[in-house]
Amino acid sequence: PSEANPLSPEGISRFSLDLMVSTIFTVLQLELFILVLSSFISMNKAMSLEYVPKSPYGSFQGTLFQFHGNLVAFESNPSGPFKCLLLGGLSDGLIPTPYSKEVEKKCIEGWSLVQPILSSSYLGFGNGDLDRDVEELNFLVRYLQQHHSGTHFAIIGHSTGCQISMHYLKNGAFKNSISLVVLQAPVSDREDSMRSDDYERNLKTAQSLCQQEKGNEMMPRSCFWAPITAKRFVDLQSIGGMDDYFSSDYTDVELKARLCHVGKLPTLKAILVAYSGADEYVPPDIDTKRFTQRLVDAMDSQVAMPLFLPTANHNLSKGEMKMFIDKVAELLQKVKE
Repeated sequence: PSEANPLSPEGISRFSLDLMVSTIFTVLQLELFILVLSSFISMNKAMSLEYVPKSPYGSFQGTLFQFHGNLVAFESNPSGPFKCLLLGGLSDGLIPTPYSKEVEKKCIEGWSLVQPILSSSYLGFGNGDLDRDVEELNFLVRYLQQHHSGTHFAIIGHSTGCQISMHYLKNGAFKNSISLVVLQAPVSDREDSMRSDDYERNLKTAQSLCQQEKGNEMMPRSCFWAPITAKRFVDLQSIGGMDDYFSSDYTDVELKARLCHVGKLPTLKAILVAYSGADEYVPPDIDTKRFTQRLVDAMDSQVAMPLFLPTANHNLSKGEMKMFIDKVAELLQKVKE
């Protein structure tokens, strides 16, 4: 039979049908491709999620509460009268150290672990000072006394948490309620910063702003790894600054002037100075074992004791973490008796 004329009605109808079938097939192919691609992307995402580690410093259950304004704290085992406050260092917040969970495990038989979020937590430290930290800890302790049956308190400070602890023992409204203080990594921000070629220039910039009554102005971005005011920069990095409690270049007399208030607290049953021999923030020429004892001697207290951790790093992710935790557990039990 002769072929249909493509311009005839029959030819046009057949052409339209062929075009429609071809279009439907193309659309189905495209939808199938999109479906396969979406499945592949979803599978890759699922595979990626498999490799996300669980909370590296542990998971916690307990009570989250506001203790002043928008300041909050998290308490594990919030039933007993003995409260152990865990204070982290610069840029820390909740779960500040690799040993946080281990401390919680040792907070038994009446102890509970309290992790506060202060205004200086995370990157908030750059626009505050130790005085503000002390004031906010006053609010926390008072809240725990009135609402969580708190009667006796311990403080474990890590890094700048050590400076906060020492400042609280000097100025805190409830310092006579503190039975135990543990200083883990009480190192000098100033001595670490002095290793930088820009130390003198940056410090002069900050001091100049303070002299112009512009201490609350922010330092240039190049001066520090986080947003920080000129005043806090001076506090951290100048000789005799508010944070300068633990510098090894102090004489014994100068060091004692900074720390001897510890010996004037009759209710303090123990203070532990835990210093790491391989702390990455301590200049390598410092005799860390000897300096640990110097810190203890400067406290002028019969209850101060050293714990030298020869191979440990700053936050105890390496080295003698177990030795430290065992000592903390021993002291928590001792001061409770």
